[in-house]
Amino acid sequence: MYNISKERLLNDFLKMVQIDSESLDEKKMGEYCIKFLKEEMGIDIYEDKSGEKINSNQSNIIAKYRGNNRKKSLLFCCHLDTVKPGIGVKPVIENDKVKSDGNTILGADDKSGIAALFEALRYIKENEIDVPDIEIVLTVAEEIGLKGAKNLDFSMIHAKEGYAIDSEDVEGIFNRAPSQNFVEIEIEGIESHAGISPEKGISAIKILSEAISNMELGRIDSITTANIGIIEGGIATNIVAKRAMAKGEVRSHDEGRLDYYTNKIKEEVYKAVAKNRITLPDGTVKTGNCTVNVGKAYSAMHVKEDEPVLKRATEVYKKAQIPFKILTGGGGSDANIFNEHGIRTVIIGSGMKDVHSVNEYILVEDLYRTAKIIIGLMTHDE
Repeated sequence: MYNISKERLLNDFLKMVQIDSESLDEKKMGEYCIKFLKEEMGIDIYEDKSGEKINSNQSNIIAKYRGNNRKKSLLFCCHLDTVKPGIGVKPVIENDKVKSDGNTILGADDKSGIAALFEALRYIKENEIDVPDIEIVLTVAEEIGLKGAKNLDFSMIHAKEGYAIDSEDVEGIFNRAPSQNFVEIEIEGIESHAGISPEKGISAIKILSEAISNMELGRIDSITTANIGIIEGGIATNIVAKRAMAKGEVRSHDEGRLDYYTNKIKEEVYKAVAKNRITLPDGTVKTGNCTVNVGKAYSAMHVKEDEPVLKRATEVYKKAQIPFKILTGGGGSDANIFNEHGIRTVIIGSGMKDVHSVNEYILVEDLYRTAKIIIGLMTHDE
């Protein structure tokens, strides 16, 4: 359908994954992308001030390919950063599969999206294809809370429809993703000697443990999940712990359920604090204290099937004879933030597999199929 250079696409991808770019240290990857966009594509490049705001050595990159301004402009988004361990990636090719040597991630998340996007841009330029204005956004710190997208200078963006190339299944079009609240719990107990006078203390660890044991965690229902992922506390085995903390999250596609189960977590903390008390010789009753901080990480996205941005995608898959399924995601992405800002955005898979692990891999054929999909989106006539 499109005469894409598989060899060039693969070589570009292999170069990218060998560039260290863990979150907040994306400078080298940013320089690589800027060089390509400026020197090879001749595209106007802009950088916002996001790096300064989030303490990254690289800011978000916004590039504008000038096309036919009579057509509806489109946005394509990928992220520059990877999770850890992402230093010193050594890609290994086995038949049609690219993986790491087993000591690091591969970085196909999200460099497969960037490589496919860059090959699509080459194709439309080399073939002088009539396309709309195309805005490319390469964000930083996506993997640690969508920090780049949250601090993107949206005044630089004019497109009202877009595609985030950032998911596993190349045949998947994600039109829904949940809201997420983050929860931070701090417990203050009363310290005492654990062997001589434990009855004079209130264990912050015990309070926290009881609270967590009574929380509804895991898969709560078909659209809601909750998790406590970090616990810390105590300084020595012979001290009744004065402090303990936990960090967790609640996700849901329904704002009411998100708030309900977030509040349930808070209630269990308050109950556990009230339950654990001591009575001093003078009759004074003491309890511990707690602080529960809740914040919104991002809001849910839901692009309906009759919206132009999604209809365009399904028509492109059909024309390219690539099977597809419209999916509901369980995690957040930059697409959540773009939708919050009125840019109707769906998520397109690039074929990355077993992401966020040293077993991560991608099939070369899926890289190729992703580039074809992107070209189709760029060249689709309304």
